[in-house]
Amino acid sequence: MNVVWAAVSEKGPPQTRRPPPVASGYGHAVTAQDRVDWQRWHDARAQEAFRRGTDAVQSGEQNAALFWLGRASRMARHNPNVIFAYGMALLSAERWAEAQERFAWITERFIMRKAQAAQAIALSHMDRMDDAVAVFGKMLSLYAPSPGFHSRTAFFTNQSGLPGWCATSNEGIVQGEAPGPVRIVLDDQTVAEDAIFPFSLPDSWKQARRLSVFYNDTLLYGAPVSLESIRTVQGFATVRNHRLEGWIWYPADPDFTPHVVYETGADRIDITASELEQEAKLDKPLARPRHFDIPLAKLPDGRIELVDRYGQPLTGSPISPAVVKLLDHEGGGRRKVRKERKTPHIAARTPGCLVIIPAYRDAALTRTCVEAVLAEGQSDVECLVIDDASPEPELTAYLATMASRRAITLIRHERNRGFTASANAGLKKAMGRDAILLNSDALIPRGGVGRLRAWLDRDDRIGTATPFSNDATILSYPSVTKTNPVPDAETGRTLDRIFSSLPQNGLIDLPTGNGFCMAIRGDCLAQTGLLNVDVFAQGYGEENDFCCRAAAHGWRHVAATDLYVIHVGSVSFGHTRTLLLERNLRMLNALHPGYDAEVAQFISADPLGSVRRNVALVRMITRRKAAASCLIMVTHDSGGGVERVVRRRRAEAEAKGVQVLILRPHQKGCLIEDCGGDTTNMIFELPHEWRNLVTILRRMRADRIEWHHLLGHAPGMHELAAALDLKWDVVLHDYIWFCPRICLIGPTTHYCGEPSISGCESCIAQQGSLIDGHLSVTELVSRSGSLLRDAREVSAGSLDLQRRMKRHFPGVEIRIEPLEQESYPPLKPMRDHGHRRRRICVPGGIGKEKGFEIVLQLAEDAAKRGLPLDYIIAGYTIDDERLMATGHAMVSGEYREDEAVDVINSFECDIGLIPSIWPETWCFALSNLWQAGLKVVSFDLGAQSERIQKSGRGAVVPLGMPVSLLSNFLLHLSH
Repeated sequence: MNVVWAAVSEKGPPQTRRPPPVASGYGHAVTAQDRVDWQRWHDARAQEAFRRGTDAVQSGEQNAALFWLGRASRMARHNPNVIFAYGMALLSAERWAEAQERFAWITERFIMRKAQAAQAIALSHMDRMDDAVAVFGKMLSLYAPSPGFHSRTAFFTNQSGLPGWCATSNEGIVQGEAPGPVRIVLDDQTVAEDAIFPFSLPDSWKQARRLSVFYNDTLLYGAPVSLESIRTVQGFATVRNHRLEGWIWYPADPDFTPHVVYETGADRIDITASELEQEAKLDKPLARPRHFDIPLAKLPDGRIELVDRYGQPLTGSPISPAVVKLLDHEGGGRRKVRKERKTPHIAARTPGCLVIIPAYRDAALTRTCVEAVLAEGQSDVECLVIDDASPEPELTAYLATMASRRAITLIRHERNRGFTASANAGLKKAMGRDAILLNSDALIPRGGVGRLRAWLDRDDRIGTATPFSNDATILSYPSVTKTNPVPDAETGRTLDRIFSSLPQNGLIDLPTGNGFCMAIRGDCLAQTGLLNVDVFAQGYGEENDFCCRAAAHGWRHVAATDLYVIHVGSVSFGHTRTLLLERNLRMLNALHPGYDAEVAQFISADPLGSVRRNVALVRMITRRKAAASCLIMVTHDSGGGVERVVRRRRAEAEAKGVQVLILRPHQKGCLIEDCGGDTTNMIFELPHEWRNLVTILRRMRADRIEWHHLLGHAPGMHELAAALDLKWDVVLHDYIWFCPRICLIGPTTHYCGEPSISGCESCIAQQGSLIDGHLSVTELVSRSGSLLRDAREVSAGSLDLQRRMKRHFPGVEIRIEPLEQESYPPLKPMRDHGHRRRRICVPGGIGKEKGFEIVLQLAEDAAKRGLPLDYIIAGYTIDDERLMATGHAMVSGEYREDEAVDVINSFECDIGLIPSIWPETWCFALSNLWQAGLKVVSFDLGAQSERIQKSGRGAVVPLGMPVSLLSNFLLHLSH
């Protein structure tokens, strides 16, 4: 990779400034604004790297493009646009395996023709021709043909051994090549014998699912073609600025010009959407949505349906007059004000319960959902399924069979009417009975219907009850803020048993229920009315609106805390789901001002937190029964080398059947992570829950407790081992035991030399302490000495660390235990690169103590003296832009631990440099350089020096060596 260095420094840095550091841990709240500021700063840097990369592609600077797009991909590793662009750059550079990996990631997540073709090309150059042929053939079967792929299509067809190929598009024309006439079949119906390409399909293709093309009874390459994939539409409609507008496109046929049909009763308006949409922020690379809009004044009054040429509704359709009124007058006019809640009209309910299941897709999942309800065996429970014009014959047939057996009641819509209308069709049949709205992808456990119904009778004013689930917004478990994996059936049953076993200590009111599985009391439904289909026709907000209306009548919404329901979740709307959610939330707040604030207040107060914690505790205690023993590890939440050691020791313990608990600091106190169990919800507020924390940990019968790091922990955590009748196993990682600055860096931003106590006190007076502010250095050393002498054992990764600690804590026994297994490949031989600049690799996160100023001065010296030296930061620094502006440094961007060696190798460096100005206690960055086969230079200080001298895999230089001499030394060593 021969980087064009001028391209690195020709542009100025991003405009956003690096936000100030944010303290975390006990007593420190990371605010939403903190997260926004850091995310904005991070995004700006990623966008700048992406811009420079794409500029380099346009100007033909391949190596600069590889650097900048690689940096962008590490900074925005889940952004498909960045990953695709980097994949194309890698493909151009003939780095086939790396390119294939990126395109495989894209094709697993998105409908994208070009990524599929590029993946096949990369595979064909990796001696994986069979895989390449399969991937390219899949592209032909799922996507419209592209003229630009003609030569590639011929190549892969020849490799397949088949007599020809075929594909089609939304024009309804079959393209392909074959030695002679072909036979064309739609589903199982032959529509043409002796056909010649191109062939125009009959209109029946618009309803068919599969296109097969045969030559002499042999399927052509690319067949059968999935017509459903070709016809898959993405689009969104809304109202803005007195216009009905939106966008539409076919991801499998991005070049096709789509039509949008406005249907209002007897009126029908057909519009060609030819203009590219500029504002749709789709996450799919190379998306080509087409814009449409029409003034509201040109549309007739009434409900407007927006469909594509096949009658498929766009997300956001239909647009009713109520939707127009809410969206076209946002922020203006009088808004409905939420009134004081009244006393509900409590009336006699009709006995029995109606379970309502709207169904549209996924026959297998719907079958599981229905049969779970029927397994209840309650004679007064009726299971009503609404077949909303399902396109799946298997689902329609199954429901018809169940209805014929009278196992279910079935309503079938002739056309798709959407979730809300389907739910209302069921709710109309309740006729005074309690009802349960149940998604067809929600799997209720045995006894769940009865338990959910029972909540409606716990108070006369309860209108709805909603259980816990893996995917239920404020009722999600284990995490409320992150996407939870869908549990398997056995895990779901286990979780439900735990929830059902918890003591019921009263009702927990909710601001809203969740319609995936929501019980509605009969008289609440009668007073509140049906779901608002005029505003929330496609769902997403309809149950929230219902609950707000019910609450205005005085009805309560509660959590069914003894029930856990698996929710598989839906991806039917794709990216447009987010747009629909945003649009509907605006309408919801217009209808019910204060709704957002009420939900935010609920989330902040988190009254369900105690339930989640109790479930987590039961899971942890239950897991202990099967474990050979229990190990407690106390550490910080700052990652780095400490986290790497913790992960390794955890894996070693778990391999022996040990249950591992990791205790981390939390702004309220302490978080217990039950590794392999719940790592989110066991938060103990300290100091007032200290006894509870100790009691729980005692119950775990731990054999050992390891002290890795107490930075950020609440005061008093150092007493935990004694409270558990254990002794600490201390693993030393740094100098926090006697240095309140942790890394022995003094006011001059250099290694302090470990002065006397008075010198340390002077340092802290100038710089402040990074640990307990109320402890003097004398008190810190005294407390640390007592803890270390009382420990069961103390271990250090290096002899240098052992010696320093013994000097400060005489009499403490410290054994040497390397922090990783040391096994490295041979050093790479020095290469003759002619006049090419020598590359010095500096790995990791480079801050002040890691030698940022040293690297900056080296790069500036190389620029000033015209030295053929470049510094490759395989990681990140505290000021990337300043360093790269020298023209002699590049910064890769942050990488994952498992990527470290690959990133280092990708830059083809000559030697490594560890510029740390503090005595490292192990130095994993050094290990990464050796794994990459590089000789390494460091200052003669700390474990880094000890390991280099012991191994002979590099050289050490005096700390404080003049930068010009250090540059000369590096230049000499790299040749």
